[in-house]
Amino acid sequence: MTIAVDAPGAVARAHAERPLRIALVTESYYPHVGGVCEHVHFLAREARRRGHHVDIVTSNLPGAAPARGVIRVGLRRQMRDLLSAGGYDVVHVQAPLTPTLPLLAIDESPVPVVGTFHAAFDRSLWYTLGRRYFQRRLDRLDVAIAVSEVAARSHARYFRTRWEIIPNGVDVDLFQPDAPRPAAMRDDVPNVLFLGRLDPRNGLPVLIDAYRELRRRKRALRVVVVGDGPLSSYYRQLAAGDPGIVFVGTVPSAERPAYYANADVYAAPTLGGASFGITLLEAMACGTAIVASRIPGFRCVVDHDREALLVPRNNPHALADALERALADEALRDRLGATGRDRAHGYSWRRVADQVLGVYARLAGRATLAA
Repeated sequence: MTIAVDAPGAVARAHAERPLRIALVTESYYPHVGGVCEHVHFLAREARRRGHHVDIVTSNLPGAAPARGVIRVGLRRQMRDLLSAGGYDVVHVQAPLTPTLPLLAIDESPVPVVGTFHAAFDRSLWYTLGRRYFQRRLDRLDVAIAVSEVAARSHARYFRTRWEIIPNGVDVDLFQPDAPRPAAMRDDVPNVLFLGRLDPRNGLPVLIDAYRELRRRKRALRVVVVGDGPLSSYYRQLAAGDPGIVFVGTVPSAERPAYYANADVYAAPTLGGASFGITLLEAMACGTAIVASRIPGFRCVVDHDREALLVPRNNPHALADALERALADEALRDRLGATGRDRAHGYSWRRVADQVLGVYARLAGRATLAA
């Protein structure tokens, strides 16, 4: 596995010459929610701010309202016609080996193709069985980007390529410490925030167990759960109506900063499967102290006792100890929050877009020379 990281100054100079026409291809986009959707949205916004034309090409999701700059397709012929007629300089595919649109875009693109890999995993039966098929598609990419070394290593178990590491970004203007307090976060007791999809890998039951241990220790706190998912009903039953565990449901992106900024601690008891700590970055940008699992995807973003307190995953007792330490020490929370806010600026979408646009310009220049 070969990994390269571009120098921000060099790539910033590289893409300063002319506007580009860019197709961002993603299987899922709004109203679907998830990290890839956020990545596409903010990258497109930043590129457009700089004068580039960006079309977001995505699937025909039921209930999706028409949106400017969003093109929905569902068939190979539609993808072929769009990419042939669009006059694009580059096609950028998210999660390139995911059926169906990403693979169609790789097959049908008449211009250079960039692929960004977001996932982290230990093993994949899908890739084991289809290794040769997927390797051929990967070989068609002009540049393979991974959002972290963890994501690169996950795929390098199965495929050969040269990886470039360009991380996810965070909107440091949207996610910032000054936000009004949501109604779910009263100030009578400290608030511990859980924000994420309600599925097994995000570890909400571990936090509920830690909360109950802290209550046995007579520590006052409230757990505020923001998010939804397939196990929402189960987790509500697990909470057993405890008034100290508040389920808010899904909130729009624009409202998430208010929850981070007014939490005393952001808890991320994730069990695994995270290639990059996007929610950690959002909490850091809001100046919020973090207690999180010590997993590789999070250690790409935070260091123990600098931006976060890191604990063994799936260990309610260790999580309770770290939460108690943070809740009892305001100076510690302030230090973690201030350091996190400072580090989050290094992941601003301005900086991340510099690197991605530098890749585009390099490929567009290569194509111009070839012509």
